[in-house]
This record gives sequence, structure tokens and C-alpha cells, in this order.
Amino acid sequence: MRELKLIEGREAPIYFAESTDSTNTRLKELAKQCAPHGTVAAALEQTGGKGRLGRSFASPPGGLYLSILWRPDFPPEKASRLSCAGALAASAAIEEICGISPEIKWPNDLMLNGKKISGILTEAAWQGEGGGFVIVGTGINVNTESFPAQLRDIASSLYLETGRHFELERLMAAFISRLDSIYAAWGEEGGAYIEEYRRRCITPGRDILIDHQGSRAKVHALSVEDDYSLLVRWPEGRLEKKSFGEIFSAV
Repeated sequence: MRELKLIEGREAPIYFAESTDSTNTRLKELAKQCAPHGTVAAALEQTGGKGRLGRSFASPPGGLYLSILWRPDFPPEKASRLSCAGALAASAAIEEICGISPEIKWPNDLMLNGKKISGILTEAAWQGEGGGFVIVGTGINVNTESFPAQLRDIASSLYLETGRHFELERLMAAFISRLDSIYAAWGEEGGAYIEEYRRRCITPGRDILIDHQGSRAKVHALSVEDDYSLLVRWPEGRLEKKSFGEIFSAV
């Protein structure tokens, strides 16, 4: 990967490659070599993209694949909500550069016309009192022109939804700038952005399917709570807060 001087005055490095196996993998290696807070690894194609639970993540040419390294000074149990910060930054950057406002499906998928255009994988490593790091990796389907048959009903790209191509370097710069500014004001709780997140999130008010004891169960999503968890109501009326790392699908 080569270093880009993409944003004037930004101290943390931005590393870029046309193609790499996984920007999260590359950034984890850099993190272990003491890369500074804010370091970015980006690519236009991933040959070994990673999704949740060890799944592969389709990363064809035409997309923007970007991971950022954060070294938070708050407890690890609060790090998971940083994936919401990544979703906010991606949504705002697309809005700024492309004039399109994707919606957030809790907790961090970006949706456009009912199809997924972006996903986020957050990985963390902590070393006790010495702190650790969080990597927020985002894949955005920008100029992608086709998907495998099994994904066409659920995945799309900005190009397929609008008929327009977009300048990837401009979107990359806007996305990194948004990540920087959101993290700077995030704090431990992310309270400065909870109302914006609620405004962009489409999950409350819908019936959703959740993984429950090895099968799928239908619940009703009520609200995003102040800690970015999702409050749901079971059919019998019981209320429950769902945290990150659980699989949700709209009915």
C-alpha cells in the first residue's frame, strides 16, 4: 500500500492500494506496529473481504473499501457502538458528495431503495489497563455495476440506483473527514450524535426477525436507546434491549 496525501493538514497516514486482501487485515498489522490513532487503509477492491461471524464480504471493483484505526480511551464495552459512528460518517459523506441520503438499518447497514449499499465490520483488541484499538471497516458499493445472482435482490450500488458514476477519491476524502470529526466529538457515549442516528435509522417501527436460540423469532422494533441499543417488543408484550453483534432482518 502507498501513502496518500489526500487531506491537507491531516497528521495520521492514509494508505491506499488499488486491490488488497482486506483493509481490516492490513490495518490490524499496522496497529500492532504502533500505527497512530486515525490511520486509514483503503482500496478499490478486496480479494479477501471479511463480514461478520467470519463470513466473506463481496468486494468487487467499483467499490470503496476503507478501514480506520481508533485508539479510544474509554472501556471496551463501549467500543461496539463506534460502528454506529462509522455508519453515520458514511451516510453523511454519501449525502455530501453524491446528493443521496442512504438510510441506516440498525446497527450499521446503509440502505438505498430497500437494498444494502454498505456494511461495516468493527474489530477490537484490548490489552487490559494498557488500552487497545478499534478498527472500523466499511465497504461502500459506489460504481459497482453487477452482483452475483444470489445478491441481486438484496444488494445494490449507488450507480445501479442512480445511473450515475461517482468520483471515488472525493468520496474517500469526505468519508475520512467525517470519520475524523464524528470521532472527535463522540466521547464515551456518542451522545452528540444520537439524535442524528435516530433520524437516519429506519428500523424502529418495523417488525424484524432476530436469531433466537438457534432459530428466527419475530419482534417489533420500538426505538434506538441512548446507548445505541435497540428496544424491541416480543409478541407477548415483553420488552428487551438488543445490543450489537446480533443478526437482524426486516420482515
